[in-house]
Amino acid sequence: MHSLFRRYLDLQPSVIRAILAEFFLQLVHNAFFLISNFYMSHEGYSDSLIARVLSLRFLAILFFSLPLGLMVRKRRLLPFLRTGAVLMPLGYFLILLAIPRHSEFLMGLGNILVGAGFAMIQVLVVPYILRHEKLQHQAHAIALSFANWSTTTFLLGVVFYALNHARAEALPESLLLAVITGISCLGFVALIGPWEDRPSCDQDQNQNFALKDYDWAVIARALTPSLIIGIGAGLSIPFISLFFKHAFAMGYEDFSLISSGATFLVSIGSLYGPHVLERFGYGPAIVWSQSLSIAVLILMGISEYFAPSSGAMVLASVCYLLRQPLMNMANPIISELTMNLVGSRNREMTSALKQALWAASWFLSSQLFRSLREAGLPFVWVFGSTAAIYAIGVIWYARLIRDFEQAR
Repeated sequence: MHSLFRRYLDLQPSVIRAILAEFFLQLVHNAFFLISNFYMSHEGYSDSLIARVLSLRFLAILFFSLPLGLMVRKRRLLPFLRTGAVLMPLGYFLILLAIPRHSEFLMGLGNILVGAGFAMIQVLVVPYILRHEKLQHQAHAIALSFANWSTTTFLLGVVFYALNHARAEALPESLLLAVITGISCLGFVALIGPWEDRPSCDQDQNQNFALKDYDWAVIARALTPSLIIGIGAGLSIPFISLFFKHAFAMGYEDFSLISSGATFLVSIGSLYGPHVLERFGYGPAIVWSQSLSIAVLILMGISEYFAPSSGAMVLASVCYLLRQPLMNMANPIISELTMNLVGSRNREMTSALKQALWAASWFLSSQLFRSLREAGLPFVWVFGSTAAIYAIGVIWYARLIRDFEQAR
């Protein structure tokens, strides 16, 4: 145990600061994930309208991700990280102003700024780690970066639940979101000061790279399962709070608490992911865990047939607790596998394309979700479709891992 966590303490200071900045920005991102759907629903937004609003953010992430991959290959990454750390809090502040006013202009502008800032952070953090961290510590640095999402969600869930149960009345969602948006500005503060920020040390860095110089066949093969799973994820993850709200009349504080428990398990799984990889290999670390997650997701969808009974709510909550860690603990391992598959010359472009494809899949999935809900279909259809799409992606990963291990 001590030796495992010692590896995280041995990371480069600049890498730790980059991950700390990401922590504060994930804080506001996950706060909106946990309670903004509840807030918008209380303000009179329908499920389909919420899906349309969120799709703007995914579209913005898609629009900005690919240009970033083209721009930053031979450039320093810090200016882009700082810009992202400004745009995300600013965009979320505009969204807060727009929700009660039902202002489409402010809502659209806010989502564009959030999408641009989020793209800069998510596209560039892993390449920054790979540029500045020692080879033997890269997997742990990436795992720590991925743990930011689950750690911040855990902290927010506990805080939201505790604050509301310490009072006679629930705190307004708008107040909580405003406070967290202010705190997220510390992400920019973490990026101020002396900083190690060198351009790529790729042996081809002095050459002018055009689109034809990337290994597109290798990139496409490595990213295909990510695209497939992204389509499934975008169909359910952004809207899972609406499932608990409509099926079980759950408030945001209870949903936040369940999410905190789930993401605590994700944090543990993410931090132990490299250990599982070292001991068992890519197959058990990725394929087995995600296959179990699919089975749990199907069971969670079935629980809707028995709602709103307390037993069904317990079943759905337990499934939600288990599904997230089983699916997400493999994410840092998948990221490392993908970067090893594509090679150093393709990393920045692969990172940008992965984010762009993920955003594109979530945009398309949000439109599909909107269509399903407008047609009056229950959430079991949403979760069943997600499970089927996930299964295709996991099978692709199994084949990819088999070919990668045979080639080594």
